[in-house]
Amino acid sequence: MAKHVFLMTGMLLGFLLLTAARQHARERTFPLMLFTQAKADDYLGTEACVPCHRSYVVSFRQSAHAPYMEGAHLPPERRGCEACHGPGAVHLREVLEPKGVIRYSKMTAEEVSRACLRCHGATMRPSQWHRTAHARASLSCISCHQIHPRSEKQPNLAAPMARLPGARKPSHPLLKEEEAALCSRCHAPQAAEFRLNFHHPLPEGRMLCTDCHEVHPDRESLRRVRLIREPCVHCHADKMGPFVFEHDPAAGWMGDSCLECHRPHGSPNPRMLKLFSRGLCAQCHTEKGVQHYPARNCWESGCHVAHHGSNTNPLFLSH
Repeated sequence: MAKHVFLMTGMLLGFLLLTAARQHARERTFPLMLFTQAKADDYLGTEACVPCHRSYVVSFRQSAHAPYMEGAHLPPERRGCEACHGPGAVHLREVLEPKGVIRYSKMTAEEVSRACLRCHGATMRPSQWHRTAHARASLSCISCHQIHPRSEKQPNLAAPMARLPGARKPSHPLLKEEEAALCSRCHAPQAAEFRLNFHHPLPEGRMLCTDCHEVHPDRESLRRVRLIREPCVHCHADKMGPFVFEHDPAAGWMGDSCLECHRPHGSPNPRMLKLFSRGLCAQCHTEKGVQHYPARNCWESGCHVAHHGSNTNPLFLSH
C-alpha cells in the first residue's frame, strides 16, 4: 500500500513539474516574454503613446475594454495600452524590431491567443483554445473581435447573412460586426439555409448563433458528454420528456438525435423537417415502406401523433 502511494505521489510530482516546465517555456516565447522579462521602469503609461498613436488611444477609451484597464489600482502590466501591446520602453528601444511590441495584425493565431488569454483565462485556457475548431482553422481572437471600436456598426446586407434591420437581440459589443453576419463569413452554407422558408429566427434577431453553439468552451463543457439534443430541448422543453415510451432518436440515444428528422438551420419543409412525407419515417422504418400506406405522412394520418414520445402508447398512437 505504501509503495502504491509513493508511486502515485511520484507520478503527480512529475506531472506538476512537467506542467510548470511547459508554462515556463511558453512565457519565454513571444509575446509573453515581453511581460515576463520587463522591469517596472519599462512601463511608461498610456500618455506616452499619445504623441505617435493619438487616434488609437482616443478610440480605445470608447471600447468595452477601457473600464477594466484604466484603474490606478491595477498593476502596470494590466493597465491601458501596455496591457495588450507590451511595455512601452521596450517598444521605444526596439522600434525597428518586430518582436519589440505586440502588433496583433502581424502575429500568428497562436501568438494572438497567448496575448489575449493573459487576461481572459477565465473564459478558457490556452490548452482548451487549441482544441477548438476555430483554432484548428488558424483563426484567432481578432478574427472575430475588435479591440479599438470603429464607427457605429450598420447591418451588412452584403454578407452571406445579416440580421434584418430593427432586429432586437443585440450582439456582443466587442464583435467586429453583428454576430449572424460575422459567423456567416466562414459558415456560408449554414447562412444560406436561414434564407429558406422555415428557419430558426436568427435573421429576425430573436436568436444568436451562440444560443446553440459554444464558441468559447470552458473546462466543464469540454469534460462532460453533451447530447446532440441538448441545445434543442433548451427551448423545446416539451419534447424532452421523460416519456414512458421513448422514441429513440428524440430521446437522444441513437443516431443524430433531433437531426435525424430536422435540419437545424433551415428547411423548405414545415417544422424544419428533412422530408415532409412518410419517406422521413421510412429512413429508419424501412419495412413499412412496402406494407404500410398511411396518408401523406405518418403523424398527420391520425395515428403516430406522439412521435417525440408517449406516456400511454408504445406505438406513439396517443400522448
